[in-house]
Amino acid sequence: MSESVSSSCQNVVELSGFRVNNRHTNSQSRKRARAVSQRGTADLFSMRRHLAYQASVEIDEIVLVKAGLSASAKRRIATRVRALLDKEFGKLRVHRYRSVYVVRHQSVEALISSLLRVQFHANQILISVESDELTSPAKSVSITWGVGRSTSEAEVERLRRKRQKYRQ
Repeated sequence: MSESVSSSCQNVVELSGFRVNNRHTNSQSRKRARAVSQRGTADLFSMRRHLAYQASVEIDEIVLVKAGLSASAKRRIATRVRALLDKEFGKLRVHRYRSVYVVRHQSVEALISSLLRVQFHANQILISVESDELTSPAKSVSITWGVGRSTSEAEVERLRRKRQKYRQ
């Protein structure tokens, strides 16, 4: 037999020794269980805690209120914005806290570029304005975001941008 065939047979034989078999006595299985428990336990690794940058994203409520939208229409818009965030970042990196979305990412450049894409696509969502005027243009969904190394830094940056946006 060639060496490669014999080594592959040998690996199969070695792996078969790890199977739980009815032929083993109870004392052997207890010894094996003790050996496994003495190795230690596994720790759960949370990616969320190890992502360096955070973003705070908010749908600008002023535009929605001026449009006179119902609660169900606001929920539909929030669902569409959440879908944009999930598509860009993945469902596990986006969390909602009250009316603010929190996004975590390892790279600040990638985070900001993705937020800009979400902002662009959110602007494509048109809100039908219920008004008596015939010339009232349709509004688009506006979001404000801020980025920082912590949630509080991201919140402060988002609020600063929001104040700046509505001063203009």
